[in-house]
Amino acid sequence: MRRVEDKTGRKLVLLAGAIAIVAGCFAAYMPAIQGGFVWDDDDYVTANPLLSAPDGLYRIWFSTDSPSQYFPLTYTTFRLEYQLWGLNPAGYHTVNVAIHCINALLLWLVLRRLSIPWAWFAAAVFALHPVNVESVAWITERKNALMLFFSLLSVLCWVEFVFGGKPGRKAILLYAASLLFCALALFSKATACTLPAALVLILWLKRSPVTVKRWLQIVPYIAMAIGIGLLVMWWERHHQGMGVVNLGLSSTEKTLIAGRALWFYLWKLFWPVNLAFSYPRWNIDAHSVWQYGWPVSFVIAIVCAWLLRSRIGRGPATTLLFFPAMLFPMLGFFPLYTFVYTFVADHYQYMACIGPIALVAAGGAALFGSSGKNARFVIASAAGVLLLTLGILTWRQCEAYTSRDTLWIDTLKKNPDSWLAHGELSSSLYRQGKFDEALPHLDRLLELAQYVKKIHPRAYSDAYYCKGLIFTAKNRPQDAAEQYTKSLEVDDNSALVHYLLANILVKQGKVEEATVHYRQGLKIARAKGAKNLAEDIRRQLETIEKQKADTRPETQDHRQ
Repeated sequence: MRRVEDKTGRKLVLLAGAIAIVAGCFAAYMPAIQGGFVWDDDDYVTANPLLSAPDGLYRIWFSTDSPSQYFPLTYTTFRLEYQLWGLNPAGYHTVNVAIHCINALLLWLVLRRLSIPWAWFAAAVFALHPVNVESVAWITERKNALMLFFSLLSVLCWVEFVFGGKPGRKAILLYAASLLFCALALFSKATACTLPAALVLILWLKRSPVTVKRWLQIVPYIAMAIGIGLLVMWWERHHQGMGVVNLGLSSTEKTLIAGRALWFYLWKLFWPVNLAFSYPRWNIDAHSVWQYGWPVSFVIAIVCAWLLRSRIGRGPATTLLFFPAMLFPMLGFFPLYTFVYTFVADHYQYMACIGPIALVAAGGAALFGSSGKNARFVIASAAGVLLLTLGILTWRQCEAYTSRDTLWIDTLKKNPDSWLAHGELSSSLYRQGKFDEALPHLDRLLELAQYVKKIHPRAYSDAYYCKGLIFTAKNRPQDAAEQYTKSLEVDDNSALVHYLLANILVKQGKVEEATVHYRQGLKIARAKGAKNLAEDIRRQLETIEKQKADTRPETQDHRQ
């Protein structure tokens, strides 16, 4: 009887713990649920034709029509939601928060199964930590939350398969389920390719021999990870814009970026102050000796943890290996489009942060267990205050995601030299008809982003193009033409800019000069498959040719 009561009591405690995590998470993220769409959400949701097209589901999975990388499962969830609540942002935000809550609960289960002390506390910290706001409050980052959801399910099945002692058939089903969830994680976001490393580290942490048999069991995970990784690298280059970007980073510079990024992410995890949507882009100098301190010191930390593993346990070494392993695709060794404006982003460490959080929780449990009654009360109180503080910081960080404007204004408060924020805010002000407010942001962008001329000319030329649009709206055609010309001087591969400049030249009577731009624009538009723009340019050329033809006979009659 007593055993039944104890079992019932444990179930009630677990239920209370789950309710506390979910309630606290939803409370902290309430400003995000009440927010709107922000940057990139138009590509993924509001202006994504694949969500409403009759053949959209097929094209999501089996074409290159997706507006970003290959995230078919993520786009499938957006398509389903579009059928349910259209373009109501509250629905998408609520689902993001719900997935994040489930991720926290799954993390709790995984850590409990691995016998990590204070597993509930670690899950609660993960649920409430403000560094995860970018992955939850930004609808576009559904891919991040969904990827971790399936990754945790895959890990949970793997742990049961390896350590559960299940008989043959059940073990095979667990292994198959783990592989399936791994594939779904990869279809959500390709950064799940780091999952095999996590499986190996779990074996090492639990002192389970990594035999040839185990390696053969891990090979399918590795094969799937490599396959999706190669696909995404090809996609990034040919469909995401990296084909026109030349970051020009040497192997040494990439290593310096990676080393500094690792410490940056750890610092933001332990001191989550001034979290920004876009952080300053560091100046990397391979000739600067002090910059080598970042990667060298991290390697030293790993070596020390490894050498001391018999005294301090395998937890620290596992964490220091897990953290860079989960971050590896985002550290800069592979080209990322975001490196044009920043080398780091909070959402990159959504999965990686689990390691340090679990280590701190285990350390807190050890300290709690070795302390007296009064000290335990202090430690427990400090843990409660920490969770409350994290929840408040998350609430405040969510407020930045209320709208596009609030996001960019918040970014500029924390990173005044963000040319990305200046550009995006100027575009928003332009759409609102606030032309005089938009122009200073574009001027500041051009001042800050000089380096972009070399690595991504299109991004820099777009600022001149936007200024041209503003001057056109202000009925200043000469100034607009000057900006369009400057835009083409930086990057002459824009059919639209050629077209807009030609329109102004026609009105100025410079027909021959306009014809040159029309023809160049037509050539580019056809090459890029911009059918509507190509058709508009073709009509303009026909009009010019017709006007020339109509004037020729009149000239001849006059001479006669």
